[in-house]
Amino acid sequence: MCGFYQKKIRTPLILGIMVVWLSLSSFAATLDPVQQADLGSVTIGYQIIGQGEPFLLLMGLGGTIDDWPRYLVDALALRFQLILMDNRGMGHSTDTDQPFSYSLLAEDAIRLLDFLEIESAHMLGYSMGSMFIQHLLIHHPQRVRKAILYGTSIDTAGLLALLREFANAPLPESGPVKKQLDIVDDWKTPLDKIQGIDHDVLLIVGQDDLITPPSHSLLLSGLMPNAWLARPRGYDHYMVFANPEGFTSVVLSFFDLDIP
Repeated sequence: MCGFYQKKIRTPLILGIMVVWLSLSSFAATLDPVQQADLGSVTIGYQIIGQGEPFLLLMGLGGTIDDWPRYLVDALALRFQLILMDNRGMGHSTDTDQPFSYSLLAEDAIRLLDFLEIESAHMLGYSMGSMFIQHLLIHHPQRVRKAILYGTSIDTAGLLALLREFANAPLPESGPVKKQLDIVDDWKTPLDKIQGIDHDVLLIVGQDDLITPPSHSLLLSGLMPNAWLARPRGYDHYMVFANPEGFTSVVLSFFDLDIP
């Protein structure tokens, strides 16, 4: 679930390990400056990189657009118009006093697409971001092209306690990450509605993932007729950071191996 805190055997913050991967790519996409979309009550920070079909990336708990591995961003920007978005209250996005909910944060993505005058986009969501995409597949199916649910869940009840166990730094007691933590336990996939989704959906989950167990992705893959499932051995919830090249290869294969 958590895109911010990692197991005790790992570096506590994504930001602390990102520098290692900045030199991995032999090519580098031109990064446009971070912009802000005025959505009325909040402004949402976003960055557009590359050209092609629009592809929206939604980060997990505690993460920002700067936390996506540069290797992944560079590779996808060669083929797509990437839209990196900061969730409400994170990075370059502002917040209000309104409590968070999964639907509120997911609907911010639709509002950003409206602001950018983008009718539909491919989407990749990591952890909490993948639950946002589940919401969008159910409530705004026409806005989603292909979807990638990475480290997703069908029921997050009890997850906050698990995050406290795995965190090797104190969990925030205030601010936007605390507001995200307040809703961590609240997601429950409406299985009767998800089974009607006929989009091409790729589910990625490490076989050693204790945060979002592989059984959840396996169940979802059996409910959606056009779902793909990748369960790499030897990886937990943080494969995209531990092996960005392998993760990117799986994502691109999803687009390369189109089956009519």
